[in-house]
Amino acid sequence: MSTSNKKSQYNVAKVMHWIVAFIAVLLLMSGWRAEELAPDSRLWFMMIHSGLGSLVFALMLFRWWWRRNHKLYSPRQWYKKPSMLLQWFFYPLLLIHPLIGVTQAAFNSYDVSAFGLVNFSALAAENEALFAIFHKMHTITALLLIFILFIHIADKSRRFFVEDSNEHL
Repeated sequence: MSTSNKKSQYNVAKVMHWIVAFIAVLLLMSGWRAEELAPDSRLWFMMIHSGLGSLVFALMLFRWWWRRNHKLYSPRQWYKKPSMLLQWFFYPLLLIHPLIGVTQAAFNSYDVSAFGLVNFSALAAENEALFAIFHKMHTITALLLIFILFIHIADKSRRFFVEDSNEHL
C-alpha cells in the first residue's frame, strides 16, 4: 500500500476521532442537566441528546470497522502503550453507553425520540424500576467515560510535552 493511501486512511480515522470526541464531550457535559429541565424543554433536549448518542454509536461502529479493515493503529507490543490500552476501554464504553441510554429511554415515562425520528420509548412499556436501573448504569458509564477521557488527555499532554521537549535537545 502506498504511503499517501495509508496517510489518507489515517486522516479519515483522525477526522472520525475528532467528530466523535466533540459530540461525546458535548453529550457528557449536557447530560447532567436533563433532569433539571422543564418537561417541554426536556423533551426537546432528549430528542437531540438521544439522536447525538445514536450518532456516536453509529460513528463508533464505523470507526471500529475502518480501523480493523485498514489495519490502522496496530503497532507491535500495542499492549505496552497506554494510549492503545485506553482504546480497549473507550471503544466498548462508547458503544455500550448509547445502548444503555436507549434501554433507559425504552422504560421512560415520556417519549424519547432520536432527532424525532426513532421513538426509543416505544421499544418497551414504561417501567419505573427498570428505568432507574438503566439510568444509574448510564450515569456510571458516563463517569467512566469522563475518567478515561481525563487519563487520555493527560497521556496525550504528557507525550506532547515530553516528545516536544526531547526534539529540542
